[in-house]
Amino acid sequence: MMATMGTGNVYFDLTEELNAEGDIAVLASGQAVVFYKISMMSKDGDWILRETPEACEKTLAILGHHGARYRPGAPLDVRWLAGGWSSHFELIDAERRRIRCDFVSRPPRMAPEEIRDLFVSPQPAAPLRVLAIEPLIRIKQTQRAKDYPVIGELSRRLPPEREIEFTTDPDRILALAPDYGAGSPRPSVRAAIDQGSRDTVVVELARELDRLQQQDRARLERYRSASLAYMQGFQAAKIGDLPLPEGHERLCEMAEKLLPRNPLIQEEPHGAAQ
Repeated sequence: MMATMGTGNVYFDLTEELNAEGDIAVLASGQAVVFYKISMMSKDGDWILRETPEACEKTLAILGHHGARYRPGAPLDVRWLAGGWSSHFELIDAERRRIRCDFVSRPPRMAPEEIRDLFVSPQPAAPLRVLAIEPLIRIKQTQRAKDYPVIGELSRRLPPEREIEFTTDPDRILALAPDYGAGSPRPSVRAAIDQGSRDTVVVELARELDRLQQQDRARLERYRSASLAYMQGFQAAKIGDLPLPEGHERLCEMAEKLLPRNPLIQEEPHGAAQ
């Protein structure tokens, strides 16, 4: 069982534990939104993990110590993390709550050099390793409609010249466009400058958000369709019932046969028949 370490938030505490001997994990997604006080809670924790075997081994050791088990997902191994897959775990804390932990090393909509700099560039002193607001906004540009009001609130934490590039609030676009909209590539911002009509801004903004949702949906579909046989194998082998070291070994063996390293490029699963 996992006991909280002092912050009152088990995901914040786990972030501290993961990074106790050097930065390997940056809190992202829903719990990062909680950190920025936009939301009161999130049902799971998401981290960007340093893409090294050592970081994976450290994370598996900590999760194993807390009694975690795999949930359906890729192995926590750089061979699949490097292809954009995510790894999922569940553990029970001291209060008998189900704690879900998800890890990626190449989150969508972040450039490779931006991810690299999370771990190799000097980081400002902070109470917790949490993703900065701009990349957090991009990560939240998902297929889920509920993420876009959150993006609007996160955007308000940015300087106005950056807020206008991310806000999902038509009234903020109308307010900011005269002073900060020149040169913006966003159709909604151009509509605010050229026409000043709220209705037009609302329509253009809806189209922008729909495009973002459709792009994310198409990306996730590539991963879903590439993992069908693998996920069936995960359930059949009852990987989630196994202690983490055994589950990890079995999962890597299964992934070598059934899971493409990167479904966004055409390839056969490693070890598949030619």
